[in-house]
Amino acid sequence: MRWFDAFIFGCCLTLIGIFCLPTENAHGAQAETTTTEQSETEPDSEPNSEPASKPESEQKAEPESKPEPKPTAQPDTRHISLRPYRIRIELAFASECRLTDFDRRQIFTRLPQIIERSAGEKWELNPPTPGENTAGVFENAWLTLPTSAGLNRLSAAQVLQQYPTQAFDKLFLLTVESAGIGYQIAGREFDVDSQQLGPLVEQTTYARPFLAETSFQILRNLFSAVVTIEAVEGDQAIVSEQGSQYLTPDPAIGTLQKRDFFVPFFRYLNRDREVKDIQMIPWTYLILEEVDRKHARCSISSGLRGILSSSRRRVEMQAIRVVPRFPETELALVPRGTSTQSYAGMRVQISPLNPQEVRQLQVAAQKESEETGKKVSFEKEYITEELLTNREGTITVKADPSDPLIWLYVRSGKALVANVPYIPGIAPRTAIQVPDDRIRLGVEGELAVLNGELIEEVASLSMQMSRIRSWAKKNDWKKVDGGIRELESGISPRQIFQDKLTVIRVTATEAAQEQRNRAAESRIATLCREAESRINRFLDPTGIIDFKAEIKDLRDLQEQERPKRRR
Repeated sequence: MRWFDAFIFGCCLTLIGIFCLPTENAHGAQAETTTTEQSETEPDSEPNSEPASKPESEQKAEPESKPEPKPTAQPDTRHISLRPYRIRIELAFASECRLTDFDRRQIFTRLPQIIERSAGEKWELNPPTPGENTAGVFENAWLTLPTSAGLNRLSAAQVLQQYPTQAFDKLFLLTVESAGIGYQIAGREFDVDSQQLGPLVEQTTYARPFLAETSFQILRNLFSAVVTIEAVEGDQAIVSEQGSQYLTPDPAIGTLQKRDFFVPFFRYLNRDREVKDIQMIPWTYLILEEVDRKHARCSISSGLRGILSSSRRRVEMQAIRVVPRFPETELALVPRGTSTQSYAGMRVQISPLNPQEVRQLQVAAQKESEETGKKVSFEKEYITEELLTNREGTITVKADPSDPLIWLYVRSGKALVANVPYIPGIAPRTAIQVPDDRIRLGVEGELAVLNGELIEEVASLSMQMSRIRSWAKKNDWKKVDGGIRELESGISPRQIFQDKLTVIRVTATEAAQEQRNRAAESRIATLCREAESRINRFLDPTGIIDFKAEIKDLRDLQEQERPKRRR
């Protein structure tokens, strides 16, 4: 063997020793460790081994294991201006909307980015404690008809059925469907505090990459701010908006402006501060006058007296912003109570002035008429339009974006039945409860008949007196005495008419009290007073006394002239 072959052989043996010996040592060490561990744990791993029993005293002292209580959500004690809106957005896609999975993922990815870039911290999409029904952007899976038509049929009760507990403040439901070559996105807002479902808003886009931007525009149009009424001073209210301390990057989002309108509502709480009932206040609006970062001042326009001024225990007073979204509103006049009468042919006067301003015009017109001696009409100065209800008792009031708030003066004949403020366009149709005016109309009819009888009685007395005068001039005193006896022997016509008026008044007043209709009671009293004054004026007994004195003077005059004629 040459020296070169011996060198190669030695190198091979060295390499074999380097790679093989550590492996064997490692296997040996692992085997030793495994053996040691098994020997240490061998008593516990035996199948027939029994755990050591504790003494009875230790077993009795051991407490029973109780299930851990579930963590309850702590109420947010921060001021409402420091609480951001917890926003939950759900998108539903129609089956034929021609969107791929990539397009849908793009919407879910870009929409939160746009919201964060525009609304900032005022809209909270990522809750600090994740849970069920929390804020965020999700795909809707419970809408039976994921289109604008299905969204329009949705009711607030259905939303509450899907979300019995809410960990959000606003729920926005959006649907995406095909519209020709484009896409139609529709949305509605559900406010948790008022439990009101807002009107439908639709928008069409023809660019698939801008579906997220279009969805955000609908969210911005749907969003309605919520304020808490902290103090009421006369016809002024101090309010604070939720999350007003958070400035938004885009000033056009969620910023209150002057002449914004709010509808107040009450949240009735139980002893555990849980909401048991919510009541919207009808025919009452808050008009924003002054705004700062934390508080705002609003004027109150209401058809109800002192509805917000009284203090209430365990009642939260809040208000939600409203915007006219419909071109017109169908207003129906319905009677209070269980009556099914339709108010056809009633006049509804529209005016921008409230009752106090109208009263000032009325006082000024009365002063002017007293000074000039001519009747001055002031209705033309405050009435902008007058409508007449149809057979079903409805009218159509058009919305005016430049001056949304109007006053409605409902009249039945000359009587003012109701006067309330309203903003046309916030709902497609609404109804105003009008007091049942049938009692007053019945009284007016009976008084009209009584007035006719009064006219006939006055005319009959006048004719009888005229005949007696003619007999006196002809010196036919026998007929004169008979006519006067006839006037005096009969029952006083004044008493007859007063008895009839009493029957009308008592019957109508009892009917109004049974219906608890104070307005009808007041009108009945006014009508009966006017009728009584007419009866006393035309059937005053002093008229007959004066007539007898007149006949006596004629007789004395004729007796004085009789000797002169004989001469």
